[in-house]
Amino acid sequence: MGSKALSRRQFIGASAQAALLGALAATLKPLSAFVLDEGAISTLFDPRFPAARTRALELAGAGRLCPAGGDPTELVLQALQGRPASARRLQGVTTESVPFCLRQLAPHAHLTQRRIDRDLFEWRFEARS
Repeated sequence: MGSKALSRRQFIGASAQAALLGALAATLKPLSAFVLDEGAISTLFDPRFPAARTRALELAGAGRLCPAGGDPTELVLQALQGRPASARRLQGVTTESVPFCLRQLAPHAHLTQRRIDRDLFEWRFEARS
């Protein structure tokens, strides 16, 4: 076998991980169902980092706190489709990938971000009418 071939153990491990991720994804509510509810600004956090949840709780105040992972495309598109003003503002403590995607999907929206540690960014997003 060449050095790039998967061993039987690696193949079985990767298959088990893929099956588990598929099962979890099927049971989770879409992120937009959490975030685009009417009410206060939603605050997203990356559940892989305990510091993200702690900082997000400080930002959220009485607002809605939502774990974020995955592709924010649906979320941004819904936020830009004439939702009430409260649904068009988001904030979060996540890795750089989420604000990067927001910037690409909504280049005319207002997005501020700052690095808070090696992995995490604190950001605020507002889709302008």
